[in-house]
Amino acid sequence: MFPTVSPKKTSERKIQLHKEAQAYKKTIDGQVNDLKSEAARIGTTALIVGTALAGVYVIFSLFTSDSKKKKTTQVVVENPNLPVVVKKEKDKESWLVSSIKSYMIAFVMAVAKDKIMEALAILKENNDPKSTK
Repeated sequence: MFPTVSPKKTSERKIQLHKEAQAYKKTIDGQVNDLKSEAARIGTTALIVGTALAGVYVIFSLFTSDSKKKKTTQVVVENPNLPVVVKKEKDKESWLVSSIKSYMIAFVMAVAKDKIMEALAILKENNDPKSTK
């Protein structure tokens, strides 16, 4: 009822299947290694972009102060007929400090933009179906 297969053909078939399994294993290992390296590269790029953005935020927050933190000067105006009047004036930033702030923020934003564009180019290159690997 069942066809008989010679032991020689069976052993040859086992060897052939074993070779095919090894070839598939090598292919899968190669793909896994490619995915690992790609994930590491994307992670590194994301880390750089995140660090640049965090740096921009820290620099921006250092150079721009909240209204609560601003120093105020008190000017006392005395008039014998009226009670004492106290005026509070905010300290004004010099033009030099404000221009340095704006140049630093523009520079850091340009670096962050370049890193983001680089990351997007890498992602586009990897997702492009026309690219050959």
